[in-house]
Amino acid sequence: MTRFPAAHPGRPFGDDYSRGRMVPRPAGRARGVAAALTGAARAAEPDDDAYLRGLAPDLSPGAADEAVVRRREAVLSRLQDGWAHRGGQELDVVRNRHGADVFPVVGELLMAPATWEDVQDEARAAGLVRVPLEHPELEGRLVLLRAADARRARRLHGLVSALRSRGHAVSMSYVTPLGGRPIMKPNSGVFGPQVATFDEYVGGGEAHGRGVVVAVVDTGVAAERRSDGWLRDVVRTGDVAGAHGGASNVDPLDAEPHDGYLDVYAGHGTFVAGIVQQVAPGAEIRVLKAVGPGGAGSELDVACALIRAVRDGAHVVNLSLGTQTLFDEPSLPLAAALEVVREIEDERGWQSVLVASAGNYGDDTPTWPAAFGRVLAVGGLTRELRPTTWSSHGSWVDVSAVGEDVLSTYVPGRQNPDFAASAQEFGDDAFARWVGTSFAAPQVSGAIARTMTELRVGGPEAVHALLAAGKPVAGYGHALQILPGA
Repeated sequence: MTRFPAAHPGRPFGDDYSRGRMVPRPAGRARGVAAALTGAARAAEPDDDAYLRGLAPDLSPGAADEAVVRRREAVLSRLQDGWAHRGGQELDVVRNRHGADVFPVVGELLMAPATWEDVQDEARAAGLVRVPLEHPELEGRLVLLRAADARRARRLHGLVSALRSRGHAVSMSYVTPLGGRPIMKPNSGVFGPQVATFDEYVGGGEAHGRGVVVAVVDTGVAAERRSDGWLRDVVRTGDVAGAHGGASNVDPLDAEPHDGYLDVYAGHGTFVAGIVQQVAPGAEIRVLKAVGPGGAGSELDVACALIRAVRDGAHVVNLSLGTQTLFDEPSLPLAAALEVVREIEDERGWQSVLVASAGNYGDDTPTWPAAFGRVLAVGGLTRELRPTTWSSHGSWVDVSAVGEDVLSTYVPGRQNPDFAASAQEFGDDAFARWVGTSFAAPQVSGAIARTMTELRVGGPEAVHALLAAGKPVAGYGHALQILPGA
């Protein structure tokens, strides 16, 4: 098949997105405002990113200073509070055998229907009752069980372990966080996006991705349209609450809790969508909300959003989220969703490409959904295309892109000082820099869309072309230089 020139390994698009091409456009031609200021206070960008190279992945008290530990705990606490705000069961924080935080819903289990038939008497004896799944896309494919009383709710880990040892398809009911683990600067505990400015690249890029639909399953998109035109054509569906994630795709920004500050993961979906648009300006971007601005989203909600995106015709689906599990078991809801996706694809005769961030755990433990063979797993690299200390990696990672200080669209508001030593203010038409595999994945999603139009191929063929153009990096798949980072 047609491939990219091999003269520059790892750079399928040459220097199209390099800093040398990032120069102001004349007003009226630009989709964004050249050198647009991001807020009332224009903060200086970090002088260097050396702290990212040596960051201990577990952020334990012995490996990081007190500020980092305190802010990490604040992030986890806010994630729990955000989940409670959404009206769900209590959310637990448990360390798995790899030392990673995982987030099971207290007192809930999921089973395959065949497993339920085999173990229902045992489950009832353990105080579990079957409850409605309330996710129509997955009805008949999963069974949801809930502990009848609080005393038994926290005793389910042993039951899951025992049933799994006998070959049964059972798991805790997990919440899927964004990126899996926050990345912080040890000296100050800086977490989250940092104020930045953006000079647009030039060139004939408006057609890149034209006709390709890229769905972004995330926190939603900011309700207010920017005056500079970025994300102008992304449809907002209002803020109407509904089942399993709701009909709305609007990110409320300050809701978990409503305290006058940006929520801990506010703007994540807006940032991810902006990355896709930078790489493939002509693509149609559809944003689906499956995760709250506090960073918590049920794996059931994520699974159903994935199904809806594929059913509605997305050529590429970006999932900048993921979680490890207690027993390294694959997510049952996401596995069931992939079965539905395959049925949809068989019926219509073409395949969507599913892209997911590998996670920020810093080890080789599988993160779901990225570790599913059907999903393209994306790791995070330095701007020199070298491994980072914080990115998940391993044989299950297919491709990697720059994940350090990636620049994209952000939202107005003020950061909560609980999460930053020096809280920053973001104004209208904000841009920011952020770190994580969450921001490597949408570069690959955008690159697939661009490649589909450039080579006039389908999604799977575009993936093959990009992999062939990539530079092999052990544990990180094929490295691609797309956006430059900082």
